[in-house]
Amino acid sequence: MKANLASVRLFEFAALLLWLAGVEFVRRHPKALYVGAYVGSSTLFCFDWAFNAKWFFNVRYSAHFLPLFRIHGEVQPVALSLTYAFYFGGPLLVAVHYRDAIDRRLGRRGWLAVFVVSGLVNPLFEIPLVHWLHLWTYYQRPGFLLGGVAWSNIWFSGMLFTTCYAGVRLALRWTTAGDAASMALGRTGSLQLRERERWWRDVTVGAATIWASFYVCMSVQLIWYALAQPWTSASPRPF
Repeated sequence: MKANLASVRLFEFAALLLWLAGVEFVRRHPKALYVGAYVGSSTLFCFDWAFNAKWFFNVRYSAHFLPLFRIHGEVQPVALSLTYAFYFGGPLLVAVHYRDAIDRRLGRRGWLAVFVVSGLVNPLFEIPLVHWLHLWTYYQRPGFLLGGVAWSNIWFSGMLFTTCYAGVRLALRWTTAGDAASMALGRTGSLQLRERERWWRDVTVGAATIWASFYVCMSVQLIWYALAQPWTSASPRPF
């Protein structure tokens, strides 16, 4: 079955609102590292493009989506770029912002909670969109699908989110500790980072943390795909 145009447009509108909600959170908490992390999450479309290829998810999006770009008939939707941007930006930064409360309440179990919750969000989000609305299709064998969605995405989503969460937390700790050490040593002039330089450093580190987390998790997940070989030859994707 093909997706209904109205369903696609509604999803695109919802994706835009979610992305703007993430922008508003960053505006209210204007840490440079948060800005960088949201920039990083808003530029994950290259990963989504790679994920959907035949050798990974083997996914084809509805042709109704407004394209960020289109190559050999395959579309990279603007809406999916915004969805990645929000999920690995908005909720992620909320979790990072309230990390002390998570640590106090759950201790080390907080890491497991972040992994489990972020993993379970995936089927709750994707199954209705795939099984009922047909916004995109996974070309994997039935045994590897749950409600039309690759069930391996559950742990992959959890791994991506938790790795990004850990990376941004560490980046905050390291940059803050480095600035405190510089001040304690009384470094000035050329040896001390100027305010503008610190801002750009934190933006760069925040964005790079998201990209690096995705690269690491993608590399790990490739082991699963190499072992499982879950794909079906019915895929119409050219690559």
